[in-house]
Amino acid sequence: MAFPEIENEFRTTTRLLLGTELKGIDDYGEWLGRRVPLPFPSKSILSGKEVWLPPSLSFRNTHFTTKRVISMEEMGNVNTSPFSPDDLKGATIDSIVQKLIKPIVYVAGNFRYQEHKNVEKCSGAGGGLNLYYGEDLYLSIKNVAYSNYTLYCENMFGCHAVLHSKFCIHAYNSTNITRCFEVDGCANSSDLYLCHNCEGMSNAILCFNAKNLRYAVGNVEVGPDEFARVKKILLECIVTALSSGKTSDFDIYTQKPTA
Repeated sequence: MAFPEIENEFRTTTRLLLGTELKGIDDYGEWLGRRVPLPFPSKSILSGKEVWLPPSLSFRNTHFTTKRVISMEEMGNVNTSPFSPDDLKGATIDSIVQKLIKPIVYVAGNFRYQEHKNVEKCSGAGGGLNLYYGEDLYLSIKNVAYSNYTLYCENMFGCHAVLHSKFCIHAYNSTNITRCFEVDGCANSSDLYLCHNCEGMSNAILCFNAKNLRYAVGNVEVGPDEFARVKKILLECIVTALSSGKTSDFDIYTQKPTA
């Protein structure tokens, strides 16, 4: 179960983006994480404690074995080799790997960096606070959950490969964005919904490959009043789906088939 601080910030972020507070972040976990490579749990071979390991995508699609796992703070207990220089004499590379290296190799999870507070279910995190269920969450970061490779960010949920951004849900491959929902490849923008490859935008819905538009729907500037009308309809549909089924079909990567 997520800790209270991340629950509170999830409610704050959904209120800002959707106009309605959603409660119980783990109830929306499948939806939040459906496009994000997330860590998985294992157990330390030394202590039996829970250890979170990075998803295979983070390491050239290599899925770590769970047979020789330790937590980062246990590394000091296994870093002394039992072998001597004499064991290397006349050894081939293959015998060194099989007889000398494999017996002392461990996978270290729960990696932590710099100062941190309230970090749970993270394979790699640090330099911030209130980090929950993620990988590569680092550097002046706070209130982030169900995310991967999210740096210098604040209040991000279900995000992947995002830098210097805040108050977003389902943002991907983006930089310097604020209050965005379901966006990909966007930069230097705010208040975007279902937008792709947009730059220098504010208050946009369903815009693609566009720059420097304001109050736009479908790449057409419609003005504040019409934008507000369309946004109200969109948010009502999203909130209705999320409130009833804890998920939504509004997805920047999903294209509905045509008749």
